This record gives sequence, C-alpha cells and structure tokens, in this order.
Amino acid sequence: MITRPKPLRVLPCFDSTVSTPSIAVLRSTVGVDLLSVAPASTLIYRTLSDEPDAVVIATEDFGSVAGRNDSDLIEVFSSTPTVLLSGQINSVLRKRAAALHIRSVLPLDVTSDQLLAAIQATVAGLAVTLEPILQTEDAYAASNTATGIGLTGRLAEHLTARETVVLRLMALGLGNKEIASRLDISEHTAKFHVSSILAKLGAASRTEAVSIGMTRGLVAI
Repeated sequence: MITRPKPLRVLPCFDSTVSTPSIAVLRSTVGVDLLSVAPASTLIYRTLSDEPDAVVIATEDFGSVAGRNDSDLIEVFSSTPTVLLSGQINSVLRKRAAALHIRSVLPLDVTSDQLLAAIQATVAGLAVTLEPILQTEDAYAASNTATGIGLTGRLAEHLTARETVVLRLMALGLGNKEIASRLDISEHTAKFHVSSILAKLGAASRTEAVSIGMTRGLVAI
C-alpha cells in the first residue's frame, strides 16, 4: 500500500491591502493545506497554536510585522520555516529578515509555482531569494554600461563541472567530509572546492552560496 505524504500545513499572514493571488492559488493546490489567514497581530499566537509546517508573510510594510517583539519572532521563525513576500526587496530588508531567522525572501508578484517551490525548499532547510522583475530588468540595463559589463563579468565567473556538483551536494546539506566521500576525493580537496565556490559566487557562507546557485539555475529548487 502506497502511503501519500501529508500535505504541507501553510499559515498565511498578509496585509488586507495586499493582493496575493499566488497564495490564493495554494488553496486548491495538491499537497498544501492552507490555513486561515493570520493578521500580523496574531501571528505569534497562531504559529504556536496551529503548528504549521511553514509560514508565508506577504506585506508591503515589513515593519508592521518586524516591529513587534523581536525575541518572540526569532523563536517562532527559528522553529517554523518562513517565506517573506515583499514589494520592496533590498539589502536592508534581507538583513532584517535574516536577523529574525526568516530564510526566504521573494517579491509579491511571485507566481504560484515559484511560491510553492520556495515553500518546499524552505521547509527542506534551504534559503530561496528572487528579485522582483523590475529590479532584474534594471540590473540588466545597468549591466550594459561599461562599468556594468566589467562588474557582471566578475560576478558571473563560471563554476567548473566539479564545483557545480559540489554546490549541489552542499544544497543537500552535506559537509566537507560527506562530499569527499561521495566524490571519492580527499576532505582537503572538498574544502578547496567549497572555498572556490564561495569566492566565485561572492558568497559569505555555504547557505548564501546555495541561494545564489538557485537564482542562477545551478541548483534545482
């Protein structure tokens, strides 16, 4: 007898003024049990009482959520994988989200397929980021300038085939010793590959490297 996996219990929390069609689609998505919406004022209580597998926050003003008791929020987000959807994504927002242990940050206009993939990846322990379409287009336009072309060249330094394999093993949560065993190489060589990957992707940590790899299509989500 085949046992079907239990659906993911997802607790949505969003402003009444925010249009979130991607979340609405999840109500009819197989494998997802979308709970009733939790206002920001009841998010901590609802997360603790409903015990969802994941929380999805959609807001134009992250301060309406992050401005509350930080220690309680950190405790909640540390134990419950959380995806933040925001209209304005920048380094300040990402740092604020990271400080609260929110793993994944995506734009409000994310598609339902992208949102579902992000929720599943976040529940699996990964961090997912995605730039809003307008920001991506602006970045593309900037890359066509002389300065931009030079910068893009440095940021887009290619990983070797072996480094790509190592990055994907990192995405599975494997440490250097486990990677070395999988690839039949020394632990020192595995550590060298990881260091090279971080340097080429401009990442400060393994988690950030995996996240960057996802946005570049090097790692499947």
